[in-house]
Amino acid sequence: MQKILFLCLIGIIILFQMQFMHGHGGYVDDERVRHQIDKQKQINADLKERNSMMEMKIAGLKGSKDSMEARARNELNLVKPGEVLVLLPGSDLVPNQVKK
Repeated sequence: MQKILFLCLIGIIILFQMQFMHGHGGYVDDERVRHQIDKQKQINADLKERNSMMEMKIAGLKGSKDSMEARARNELNLVKPGEVLVLLPGSDLVPNQVKK
């Protein structure tokens, strides 16, 4: 009788352990959610950095009509043949490519 009771108790403990590890909201689910949260935090940090760079570019374009014109001409390839688009170092504009 004691062996049967002991085996039943061991079985119940194993069931509780399996439920704790693999059940809904268990340890495995918790680790998966923590991993997703860490991944999303990294994505959010990258997006915040990108947004701050965009804000700086927008502020630079709002501040000077010359930089806005130079950027528009460079990005839309509106540089005439034989014309040289010159951007001075230290300006707030970083061109994708400069054509000669």
